[in-house]
Amino acid sequence: MYQLFGIDVSPYSVKVRALLRYKNLPYEWLVRNKDNEPAFREKAKLPIIPLLVTPAGDSLQDSTPIMNFLEQAHPSPSAQLSDPALNFLAYALEEAADEWLIKAMFHYRWNYEADRIDASRRIAIASLGPDQDPTAYAEKIAAFLMTRREPLGCTSDNAEAIEAQLDETALRLDQHLGEHRFIFGDAISFADFGLACIFYELLTDPTPRARLAKLKNIHRWVDSVMAGADNHVGDNTPWSKLASTLTPLLDHLLLHTYLPWARANAANGETFTTHIQGHEFTQPAQKYPAKSWQVLLQRWQALSNEERASANSHLNGLDEAMA
Repeated sequence: MYQLFGIDVSPYSVKVRALLRYKNLPYEWLVRNKDNEPAFREKAKLPIIPLLVTPAGDSLQDSTPIMNFLEQAHPSPSAQLSDPALNFLAYALEEAADEWLIKAMFHYRWNYEADRIDASRRIAIASLGPDQDPTAYAEKIAAFLMTRREPLGCTSDNAEAIEAQLDETALRLDQHLGEHRFIFGDAISFADFGLACIFYELLTDPTPRARLAKLKNIHRWVDSVMAGADNHVGDNTPWSKLASTLTPLLDHLLLHTYLPWARANAANGETFTTHIQGHEFTQPAQKYPAKSWQVLLQRWQALSNEERASANSHLNGLDEAMA
């Protein structure tokens, strides 16, 4: 049986949990707290969640490598698309969620007082247990995580860009999901797990939950993905049936937001400025997203010429963005 150390307020933890559910793998969900901290430290190389302990006793951290491992170890039901070009786009969307949309979640959670109080209290209760007063620990958590706002670019100067970008992403995603069960139609992919875990967190925090209240297609989709999608393995949907609603989402979130930001981040060793949908966005360069960008470039280069041409035909300008 797998063991998954995590917490419900961690998008990366619930992403891995959703994939375990989808693959119908037996697992034990261990909310990281003071009682199991010794067991966590015994297996963890870094003090971060999620931590997956395999039935063989090996441990993995970082949600995307964990998901890649689970997909290779348990290929059925699959979370990959059979079309290599579409599968690349699915991986790119997962990276966009992990490295860009996480900013919106962090922005609302730690810049808005009501969200900050709510989230820090939930973390404290989960960490300490119901028999202890969480107040002091919650304040400590909030104080620490507020120091992480500037390194992530979640500053007051960037607030308008972050909120506007999320609003447009959510609107286009909801319109697409009004026509399709998952992002790529009937077949679930890494894109669904990556984006749904971020929206799962947004829907648990007061301010973004209110802003997203009317987008019922997103609500339905998040519930489905987080529950394991009923172990549903659908046929791959032809691009011709996806294009009218998926192209606007890919164009906005990938071509004009995540990819230019990721390139600029990877090219700079210190603070950099890029332009996101008409907004000037300045932040310190982040090391891990730069590594993720290199992995995405390797995936792109591993495609054949025909597969890259196919991907570019779905998203005109992708070849230049990945050059």
